[in-house]
Amino acid sequence: MQQLNDPSNWSRIPSLNDVTLKDVADQQLVHFLGMIQDMHNPELFLERYEVQHCVSSLTAVRLGKYWDIPRCGPDEVLVDDSVHNVNKERQSLCCISVPALNSWAKQPYGTNLNRSTACISKQPDRNEKGHPDESPSVNDAEPSPKRLCTDNRKSAANDLESNLPLPGPEAKTCLVKVYNNDEKLSLNDVIEVIGFLSKDPVMENVSNFEEMDEDGDVCNHVQQVPLPPRLHALCMRKRKHCNPLVDHAFCNTGEMLGLARTVRDDLHLVLSQMLLGDHLAADYLICHLISTVFQRSELLALGQFSLNLSGMLTTDGYSRHLYAVLEQLLTKSHFLPLTLDNLNKGTFIPRKDYEQNRLLSGLLQLSAQTHLVLDETCLQQGQLDSNGVHNIAALGALISQQKVDYDFKYYTLEFHTDVPVLVLSEGKSLLPSNVNVPLEFDAHSLQTKKEIFEAVGHFLQEPMLHKLRKYLTVMSHLQYSLPQDLEKVIQDDFVRLRRGTGSTTSASDLHLLLVLARLVSLSRGEQSLSKESWELACSMEKQRKHRVSQYIRH
Repeated sequence: MQQLNDPSNWSRIPSLNDVTLKDVADQQLVHFLGMIQDMHNPELFLERYEVQHCVSSLTAVRLGKYWDIPRCGPDEVLVDDSVHNVNKERQSLCCISVPALNSWAKQPYGTNLNRSTACISKQPDRNEKGHPDESPSVNDAEPSPKRLCTDNRKSAANDLESNLPLPGPEAKTCLVKVYNNDEKLSLNDVIEVIGFLSKDPVMENVSNFEEMDEDGDVCNHVQQVPLPPRLHALCMRKRKHCNPLVDHAFCNTGEMLGLARTVRDDLHLVLSQMLLGDHLAADYLICHLISTVFQRSELLALGQFSLNLSGMLTTDGYSRHLYAVLEQLLTKSHFLPLTLDNLNKGTFIPRKDYEQNRLLSGLLQLSAQTHLVLDETCLQQGQLDSNGVHNIAALGALISQQKVDYDFKYYTLEFHTDVPVLVLSEGKSLLPSNVNVPLEFDAHSLQTKKEIFEAVGHFLQEPMLHKLRKYLTVMSHLQYSLPQDLEKVIQDDFVRLRRGTGSTTSASDLHLLLVLARLVSLSRGEQSLSKESWELACSMEKQRKHRVSQYIRH
C-alpha cells in the first residue's frame, strides 16, 4: 500500500483500458482511467460479518470491504443478528473510457510489467483476533446464488458499454466502488483508480437466481445477465488533464515556460500553413486552443473563448484536413459534421431513464477540456425536426454559457462544462461564438495546398510533436494575474477606443479584450499581463474587426 502512495508506480499495474478481461484475474490489482458517466445512490455493504458452517457450527468473522457481496460457502450461512456484523456505505460510480481521448494520449499502462507484479491480489482475510480465516469450505467456495440481493441484476453489460457519448470499439465500462473518499466527485470528472477487480463467476455466469425479501423468503426469480467489471478502489485521484507527457501535478513545466515563445512560433507556423497563409487566424486559433474556464460569475463562464472560422473552403475535405492536424496536437477532441441527419437523429443531451435507474449518455456529456470541432460547411438545405432544433439549442447553450441541461424527464438539471468549441463555416455561423474570424487565404497557398498538407505532415514528427502537445496542456493550466500598474493603461486605452468608435464599443468588447489579452500572455509563457501582450491583443482585435467589416460589405 505504501508503494501506491506514489502515483509514479501506478503505471506498473495492468490497466483495464488496455487489456481484455480474460487477460486479468478475479481479485487482481488493476488500474483504470475513466470519466464518471453516472453516480448511483450510496450502497450498503457489510464491512465485517460472521458466517456459520451448517454441519460443524463453527463460525468465522470475515471482512467485506473490497468484495461485491458477503462470501458464504455452500454449507455456510450468514449470521444475520451477529454482534460482529458492521454495515457501512460505499459510493458506486459508473465510469467509462474517457470520451474523445485521442490515440496518442492513450498511454499503454502495464506493457513492461513482469508477471509477479501483474498478479497482485487481495491478502487472506483476518478474523476477529487477527488470524487468517481458516474456516472450512470458505476461501475457495463460491457464494450461494440465493444470497445475491445487493445489486440490481437487470443491467446488462452490453447495454452499459453502449451507453457512451462517443461509442468506439475500444471503449470500456467499469463500476467503481469507492470507500472513504475525501475528494468531491462530480459527473464527468476524469478519475484514475487503483483497485481490486471483481469478476465473480457466480455474478457473471448464473443464469438466474432467487431474490429474497427482508424476511428471507423467496420473492421472485430474476434473470441473471453479465455485469461489467467492478473495481473496488484502493487509491483514486481526480485528473486535471489526460496528457501523458505532462506531470499530473505540473512539476515538470518549468522548462516549457522558458521555451514557450519558441514553441508558440512553431505552432503558429503549423497553423498558419494549414490556414493557407492566414497569420491572424492562426493567432486566434492558438488562443482558442489554450482557453479554459477559470471562474464563473452569474451567467458568465470566465475564460471561455469559442471561435468561429468563417470563409472555410468546402472542397477537397479541407475541414477534415485541418482537424486531422488538431487531433494530433490536442489530448481530447471530437469532430462533428453538422449534417441534418446528425442534428435530427443525434442524441446530444443526457437523460435519466427511471425504469433502468440510470443516466443515458448524450454526445455533449464530455469531460473538461474536450475540444469540440463543429463542421458547418456540410450543413445542407432541409428541415430541422423538433429533435434537431433541441440539439441546436443545446449547442448554443454549450457555446455561450458553457453549460448543458440534462433531461430528468420532470425537470432539467444544469451541469457546467469546460468544452472549447471551434465552428468551421462557409459564411458566418448560425451558432453563437465569442469571436468570428473571416479567413483570408494567400493566393499562392490556395494553389499549393496539397503540397502544404504534405509538408505539415513531415514537420509534425517527434520531438516537435512532443513539444507542441506539452505546450498546449501547460499553457492552458497556467496561473494568471492582472498587474495593478496595467489597470490604468487598460482603462485609458478603452476610453480612447470608445472616443474613436463612438457607441459601437461596449463593455462586452472590453471583456473580450481582457480575455484575449490573458490568452495572448499565456501563449507567450507569461503568467501576468505585460504591456506588450496587451498591445498585441488590441492590435489583433483591430485587425479582426476591420476584416469583419470588410466581409460584411462584400
